[in-house]
Amino acid sequence: MKFSKVIYLSILVFFNLNSYSQELPEGVEGNSSQAETRLSKEKQHTRDIFFEANKAKITDNPEKALSLFNQCIENDPSNDAAWYELSLLYYNQNDLPKSITHALKAWELDPDNIWYSLTLAGLYNNNSQPAEARKIYERLCASNPENPEYAIELANTWLQLDKPQEAIDIYDRLELQTGINEDFSMQKHRIYLAMGKDKKALEELEKLAEANRGDSRILSLLAEFYVIQGNDDKALKTYKSIQEVDPENPYIHISLADYYRKRGDLRKATESLKTGFSNPYLDANTKVQIMMTYYSQTGDYEGMQQDILELSKILAEMHPNEPRVLMLRGEMLMMSEKWSEALGVFRKVNTLDPGKYQVWENILRINAINNDYTMLAIESSEAMELFPVQPLPYYFNGYANYLLKDYETAAKSLATGVKFVLNDNAMLSDFYSLTGDIYHAAKKNQESFNSYESALKYNPENASVLNNYAYYLSLTGENLSKAAQMAEKANLLSPDNATYLDTWAWVLYKQGEFEQALVKMEHVLKLDKNPGAVVIEHYGDILYKLNRIPEAKEWWLKAKDAGEGSEFLDKKVKDGKIYE
Repeated sequence: MKFSKVIYLSILVFFNLNSYSQELPEGVEGNSSQAETRLSKEKQHTRDIFFEANKAKITDNPEKALSLFNQCIENDPSNDAAWYELSLLYYNQNDLPKSITHALKAWELDPDNIWYSLTLAGLYNNNSQPAEARKIYERLCASNPENPEYAIELANTWLQLDKPQEAIDIYDRLELQTGINEDFSMQKHRIYLAMGKDKKALEELEKLAEANRGDSRILSLLAEFYVIQGNDDKALKTYKSIQEVDPENPYIHISLADYYRKRGDLRKATESLKTGFSNPYLDANTKVQIMMTYYSQTGDYEGMQQDILELSKILAEMHPNEPRVLMLRGEMLMMSEKWSEALGVFRKVNTLDPGKYQVWENILRINAINNDYTMLAIESSEAMELFPVQPLPYYFNGYANYLLKDYETAAKSLATGVKFVLNDNAMLSDFYSLTGDIYHAAKKNQESFNSYESALKYNPENASVLNNYAYYLSLTGENLSKAAQMAEKANLLSPDNATYLDTWAWVLYKQGEFEQALVKMEHVLKLDKNPGAVVIEHYGDILYKLNRIPEAKEWWLKAKDAGEGSEFLDKKVKDGKIYE
């Protein structure tokens, strides 16, 4: 409830009583001390209690104030100020019924007191008694016809009573007094909409726009309503009017873009956005928000990729030192796989604000995509220092050092980073998978196998782990049945994967299942038109075991030409027989 206008009432009452105490009966002359003596002892006593009650209230002693104000009305039931003060105190104690009772008594004693009237009406509204509040506001309006605030409160009360037309009538009368007023017109517009009278709602906007021809904001409201109503021609005409009256309006082109988008004309929509984004009076954050909202609504990223890039470029050129703008530009470049350009943008963001984790993560991902493992190692180390509890920088650092053959550093980074992985089994599996690869490269087979076991514990269907574990296990010649099961599962999870099929074929070969191995390997060669030396060599080995020796020699030669095979490849080619 609004009591802002009544907080000084106690002070007003104080001065009123003080003035009263100095009044002389008609026809009697004398000084103030003589007037004091003419006050009855009861009145004097009541006045003193009232002052003490106010003092208690001001010093935040509501219980004492309640007691004293109650004494006032016991001594003098006609003391409207005391009834009113009690109403306020009960309201502060959340005792709405008592607050209303005392406010009503104060109002009955002095119905012309505006503060009493406003307080009582407000209490009625708070207590869901709009019919009672209406009576008070009607009386206020009758006695104060020049005050529009009371009329507005009366209109709001009619709305609470579900009498919208009565509220409209009040606003019409106010307009006759004041002329077209934006607040009144917009309220009537909203009421008509709630009544389902869209035509009348439109008329209110049109009248308002006619009265404010140079106000582009009001014209924008009208144009948007035309769009909602499906009146595209009038909407476009109104937007053009805005351009004429306010050519530097930073929002008009954004509104036009939305208009064209809703009509399905994405080309014109984008052109309008480009013009709007080139406006220096439209702030960077608004542009970013508009762009993100706009393209999330179109949903056609594929067809509009070039437009998105151009818009993000305009943004970056207009706001070259805004990190949020540059982040958006970098992300758009990433979507278009313009990795190097995106990397430059993200690095600039870091110079402006190095504390944005997502920017660092994007930089690390691009370094990995670009196979720049030296920079990946350097920048992931920096990210680890800045964000010590984020796990991904540790993963990237481990990955980079693994490929740089610094296995000790790689394993240490992963061992630290895995501690910060929370509630993410897939990431845990990836950490242990990479750890297994690192230990294998460092020729620590048991540590490698233990890591793969941990990876599968968190994600039993991690096909990459199943494949690598199976292959490296087969190289030891141990537990081949487990290797075969894992290789088969990897291929079921990821069918027609040439790498996984090659592993399966190799495990079958190690088990002596040469015919089955041949079938798998021939499938590999159909899938992979440019196989590596190891795959080709494996095929030669299988052919040799099937006693197809001339063919095996041919494939070993092909393997040698293809690149680096096993340590025995040269001897196989030279001697024409298999070595293992």
